[in-house]
Amino acid sequence: MLSVGLGMAVPILLATSAGRLPLGMVATFGAFLVGNVRIGRNLTDQLQALSGIYAAVLGAVIAAALIAGESWWADVGMIVLACLAALTGGYSRPMAVASGRFIVFLIMVFNLMEASPHRGGLLVLIALGALWTGALVLAFGSAFRAAGWISIAPPPAAPATAATWKFRRLVQTLKSLPGWQYPLRLALCLGAASMIGWYWPHHHFHWIALTVTLLCHRQLEALPVKVTQRALGATLGVAATGLLVSQTLEPWILVCIIGVLASLGPWLRVRNYLAYTASMTPLIILLFDAGRPVELAILVDRLAATLIGAALVIAANMLFAKLVASKMQPA
Repeated sequence: MLSVGLGMAVPILLATSAGRLPLGMVATFGAFLVGNVRIGRNLTDQLQALSGIYAAVLGAVIAAALIAGESWWADVGMIVLACLAALTGGYSRPMAVASGRFIVFLIMVFNLMEASPHRGGLLVLIALGALWTGALVLAFGSAFRAAGWISIAPPPAAPATAATWKFRRLVQTLKSLPGWQYPLRLALCLGAASMIGWYWPHHHFHWIALTVTLLCHRQLEALPVKVTQRALGATLGVAATGLLVSQTLEPWILVCIIGVLASLGPWLRVRNYLAYTASMTPLIILLFDAGRPVELAILVDRLAATLIGAALVIAANMLFAKLVASKMQPA
């Protein structure tokens, strides 16, 4: 909580003092991407956790910078990359976690890059924000472990599995529909989100794709509980955002709000997903809009986009649940 709160608040504070608030918000976005890194039981474990999340952040930022643009091909490239990542996630559990992070980061950064002509500068600022927060994670983790305030038992030893066996298992799963259901659901939902965005270009419907990536999970469930929680949490979050950003906020107020919301994120995420979504929605809106006042119509668009994204995920899940069940029935 301390690492993420300071990691996101300090860049805004420094940028505000230099009269460059938007640049600070971009660096804070990089800090946000590193916000869910787990606490390590020692320095080596912490570095391994950070290296995994940094790989996902760097890969997503570079990919988004290369493909983002005002054309259908940019959306097609985004969908193809997300689906390829979804396929590789079937290799192992660590790969599934890394690919899931990459997909979410890709959609977030893609939307950020698409609206800016200075993609190289955005890449550098996001990387600096992520590195700054990672340094705080290492510093606070080491200090708390030295003080005896953190004690994490080592995970149970997992049986060693050969890479060749994992690859063969992945190939075998791709010979049937259940092995393809996750990338196909993701492609279907992201494709629909892209079409809606192109059909109504004057609305802020890029949030549909973000909602899809957050709610479309590898394990197939007809009606995941998180879909309902996110829809309700987003509604509460948008309402709270309307109260926060109806007018220009003073820089110190903006720093405090972002610092508090960012600090609550890691604590709420593992305790109450509804409350986590309600608190993260204002935070993401503030980051995407660089602290500027947000019109009510934009907030309504984003709420509608969240509900549309949830509906797309539910529809795709129900469709593939029936298809998979029919394929599993004996002839």
